[in-house]
Amino acid sequence: MRWRFLSISLLIFILLFLTSCVTLPTIPREEYEVLCSAVSASSSVIIGEFGENVPPDFDAVRFMQLVEGRIPASYFAALKKYSLEVRAKVGYYLLLVFDQNTKSLILFDYSCTPAPDGQVLWETTKYDQKNLERYDPCKGQR
Repeated sequence: MRWRFLSISLLIFILLFLTSCVTLPTIPREEYEVLCSAVSASSSVIIGEFGENVPPDFDAVRFMQLVEGRIPASYFAALKKYSLEVRAKVGYYLLLVFDQNTKSLILFDYSCTPAPDGQVLWETTKYDQKNLERYDPCKGQR
């Protein structure tokens, strides 16, 4: 009887813990696909502007300024819906896209590749978000 009570209590605790701590963003598939396309198009614009000489002070504000009017308006609108962070590397950059509500990383992209490198929203367990450098396809190319 006592073990049964403990087992049920433990199960309830685990279920409550899992449902309260996991707050994954909910973004419709079509919207996420537009966001991925916007990231790809933006990367082409930035590389067209700088080539392999992305400035070391390149940031999200400058990123948005450069792509505005140079990518489709729907892509620009998709980018504006999210929090962006740009980390300049030597000659390229890492773009991080975060959900505005949960502050969760939902996508990342190293600018040396044509498509987003990490579709985190769809593959949440695939990426070690504390060590994105391990997914950097640009390392060693510069």
